[in-house]
Amino acid sequence: MKIKTILPKTFFGRSLAIILIPMLILQFVLIYVFYERHWEDVGRRLALALGGQISYIIEEISINNYNELQISRSFNRGKEYFLLESKIHLDKTIKDFTQHKISSLLDNTLLNSLKERIKYNYKFDTKTIKNTVILFVEVENGVIEFSVPRKTLYSSTIEVFMGFMLITALLLFILALHFMRQQIKPLKNIMLAAEEFGKGNNNFELKPRGAFELKLLSEVFIKMRERIKNQIEQRTEMLAGIGHDLRTPLTRMKLQIALLKDKSAVDSLTEDVSEMRGMIEAYLAFAKGEEEEKIRNINLKEFIKKILKRNNFDNRLEIKTFIKENDIISVRPIAFNRVILNILSNAAQYAHKKVHISRDFHMKNNILLIEDDGPGIPQNKRKEVFLAFHRLDKSRFTKYGRTGLGLTIAKNIIKGHGGDILLGKSNLGGLKVEVTFPA
Repeated sequence: MKIKTILPKTFFGRSLAIILIPMLILQFVLIYVFYERHWEDVGRRLALALGGQISYIIEEISINNYNELQISRSFNRGKEYFLLESKIHLDKTIKDFTQHKISSLLDNTLLNSLKERIKYNYKFDTKTIKNTVILFVEVENGVIEFSVPRKTLYSSTIEVFMGFMLITALLLFILALHFMRQQIKPLKNIMLAAEEFGKGNNNFELKPRGAFELKLLSEVFIKMRERIKNQIEQRTEMLAGIGHDLRTPLTRMKLQIALLKDKSAVDSLTEDVSEMRGMIEAYLAFAKGEEEEKIRNINLKEFIKKILKRNNFDNRLEIKTFIKENDIISVRPIAFNRVILNILSNAAQYAHKKVHISRDFHMKNNILLIEDDGPGIPQNKRKEVFLAFHRLDKSRFTKYGRTGLGLTIAKNIIKGHGGDILLGKSNLGGLKVEVTFPA
């Protein structure tokens, strides 16, 4: 497994991982070292103390030859001073008692420490009775059973220490989480500003906030945005002037053509002038773009109906729309109208009989599909139709101003909406144009 597959994908997640992973490693190391050393030291001392107490009671009994009265006195003193519950099993051996498998840290401590104090054969049981440790010690005339509370062999400071460490670590993590979120917010604002600027929204407010580097990044972005806006405005003004200068001689040419007596020459020259005017308009539209138009909500089905009604497409075509009523989308209406009209015009021009318009939704994106049953475009040629001033031989996309800009303009407009246009194979056998834009 590659480490990239398990790393968080976001900057916020990776920043938290940088804080959290070392903190967890430190906590585990400290807990392990303390836990091991604590039991090795404190646990051993408690076990040795218990072994010494048991040995004292056994020695006191054995000196008095296991006198019943002395046994009773010794057991009572053991209960009073050492919290040891004791009883003797006469005529039994240590073999009559079983010992469970060594499975806990307490078991290991008892196994390794009691033998330093108890010189008799013994077994212990830490599982049968909850919170109680039972020891069986073999003596001359039987086996003495000692019961002691588990707490006498266990220090509560372990839980206190571990709880304190974990709570402190949790509080520090929550504090780090809060500060990290505050640092990420300015970065998200910069990202949103860049995304909105890419969609043509030049008025998104961005205030420099956060750490020094983030403030500097915001300021640099704002300056860059202003420079680009100024360049766009200068270009637009220049193009408007060029357009005006070009339209004036064209108007004079139309007037001079109208005065000509040769009817066939007039028609031919008028068509040429109209074509030149259309080419100039297309070039200006391509260079200017549609950045100034505001985004509005529109009813997609009604919008498509109006386009079909206003434009006289071939009556022989069967144009069907598969769009739900009250399907609302957010677009720049004039620019979006230009996109749909361009694609529909070419679909209607090259379709044999059918053009289908449908709507889909995928991954928070609106998808508008326009399909026809025409000749389509070969797969290796589909990218070329998006190139400015590029026309395929016998291409479908040449009617729009005859400039090779129709689909290029449409793609630029949709990219200004944060989407894209893709070409594919239609279910009808022709071309499928897939217009994708954010929901």
